[in-house]
Amino acid sequence: MKNSHSSHRPEPGSTVGADGAPGGGAGPPRRILIAGGGFAALEAMLALRALLADRVEITLVSPEPQLAYRPAATAEVFHLGPPRAYDLRAMCEDLRVTYRRDRLEAVAPRQRCVRLASFASVEYDALILALGARAANAIPGALTFRDQRDIPQVRRLLADLRRDALPRVVFAVPSGCTWPLALYELALMTSLYAEEHRMDIDVCIVTPERAPLAVFGGEASGVVARVLADHGVRFRGDSVAVRVTREGSLELHHGVSVAADRVLAVPQLRGPRITGVPGDWWGFAPTDARGRVEGMPDVYAVGDMTTYPIKQGGLAAQQADEVACTIAEAHGVADPRRPEGERVLRARLLGGERPLFLHVALDERGHPLATTLEHDDGAPATPGAQSGAASATSSAAEKVFGRHLTAYLERQKPLAAA
Repeated sequence: MKNSHSSHRPEPGSTVGADGAPGGGAGPPRRILIAGGGFAALEAMLALRALLADRVEITLVSPEPQLAYRPAATAEVFHLGPPRAYDLRAMCEDLRVTYRRDRLEAVAPRQRCVRLASFASVEYDALILALGARAANAIPGALTFRDQRDIPQVRRLLADLRRDALPRVVFAVPSGCTWPLALYELALMTSLYAEEHRMDIDVCIVTPERAPLAVFGGEASGVVARVLADHGVRFRGDSVAVRVTREGSLELHHGVSVAADRVLAVPQLRGPRITGVPGDWWGFAPTDARGRVEGMPDVYAVGDMTTYPIKQGGLAAQQADEVACTIAEAHGVADPRRPEGERVLRARLLGGERPLFLHVALDERGHPLATTLEHDDGAPATPGAQSGAASATSSAAEKVFGRHLTAYLERQKPLAAA
């Protein structure tokens, strides 16, 4: 995403005043409150500590004391990787961050304080909202796969396939705001599962997208389409699922139906709707190019809860980085490694013969620009595609990429392995 303030950015290592203009001295330590316990919240803590060290006091408010690595849930369904969760309390202690187990309920920007679910009030000098999105069931009658919480029901579906010889499984992407990559992985892995167990089933993806994983651009869609075809997964695009009928078929918006014995969907995403925080029709918070919430001084929002149309952990981490850099500039610290230019969407697609690394630059509206494709061994996925992208230096287990986040989590021991 282009930075509307880039023309006023200080030189690396220079200082800026509290208004963001060059010059001036560093301000006193500020109370920074971060609400949320996901990738964006952790990236914000890491970036602030890297830039400001102990010049700020950071408090994290999260109802869950663990950080679940939710994108790994698809692999966990098929026992392709161990459960991954991290001790959020321990990471806060490591980063000298005060952890408070609670839930943010409301923001009073004039008083610069928040109200928590415990009815306590907490004051702040800067507030970073990283609350994620709400997952809603959008296709009545379908099973909905959110993350690790829904692994048991997908495993029951696989058991039903083996026991009852159900021949038709449909994976449906609902209309509205979604993140469909997990559904493609489940479809591919289900097809491989059926092949390994010598089951003759029909696997179909139904989606409003015109092409497979269209958010990554035309070149990537072509490669993903070939991967689907190689594994016998049918693709039906430009189709909006309405509901699962009593007969079990999937009804589409234009009156036709797709025969199905089971339908599995990903959720529709909606904003958290926090009292005092503006939101659009779906509850997502509007922000400017630097993450500032409209009409709320020193309040920032990052990740899935914002109006940026693509909801993904790596993008959330980039937004958190931008906010941390903005706060650091108010303290007179300029980040020499501050990312420039468009947002970059990085993801790893599992389920094919080899994991496929997808890398695309996005414009300010979330539209794809330049795409890079490669397998995890660094080999280009298509003739002429560039190699040497982030996957070449990242752990094959990683599915979320952040400037500080990726390396930090690689050094942590997951709770399941402790």
